[in-house]
Amino acid sequence: QVDAQLLVVQKLEEKERGLQSSLAAVEKELALRSQALELNKRKAVEAAQLAEDLRAQGEHVQARLRELQACAAENRAAKDKEALSLKRAQ
Repeated sequence: QVDAQLLVVQKLEEKERGLQSSLAAVEKELALRSQALELNKRKAVEAAQLAEDLRAQGEHVQARLRELQACAAENRAAKDKEALSLKRAQ
């Protein structure tokens, strides 16, 4: 009976070692996945910041474009006025 119990204990110890090994592998995988998650979070924050920067630049470019379009319209109007004055003078 003692031998049988020793055999059961040995088998349970082997099973425990196997489970410990599995646990270590799972913990290692969890650590790797956690690192990947943190990396992806940082990349997401960087991407969001880049998107915000690009949006601000786009707004600045659009404002400058409106200024240049207004300036071009003023120049066209002045040119047309000068052309009309020249025509009258001729």
